[in-house]
Amino acid sequence: MTLQLMSKIASILGFHAILCSSAKEGLQLAAKEKPSVIFVDMQMNEMDGIEFVRKARCLPETSKLPVLICSAGTDGCDEEKARQAGANGYLSKPLSLHKLQKTIEALFS
Repeated sequence: MTLQLMSKIASILGFHAILCSSAKEGLQLAAKEKPSVIFVDMQMNEMDGIEFVRKARCLPETSKLPVLICSAGTDGCDEEKARQAGANGYLSKPLSLHKLQKTIEALFS
C-alpha cells in the first residue's frame, strides 16, 4: 500500500514513479533507468536506506543521482547518517506533500 501511495504522490507532483519491492531491485533499476530522483525508506528488508545510498554512490550509473531518504526516526541521528552516506535529503514521517515537493524542487534549483 505504501508503494501505491508513493506512486500517487509522485503523479500529483508531476513525476512517474518506478516502484520496487526490494532495495536490490531498486539499485538495479536505478542503474538502468537513471531516474530524476531516488526515494527510499530508511527501513527496508534487505538493507537500510543508509546502506542503499552508500551502494548507489559506488555505482557509476547512480553515483550522481539525487537520493532522498524517508524515515520515522525523529532524533536527528538518522538524518546526519543519511547525509554522511551521501543522501541529498531526508524527510521525516509522516510525510507532508508540501515538504516533499519543496525538497524535490530544491534538488533542481
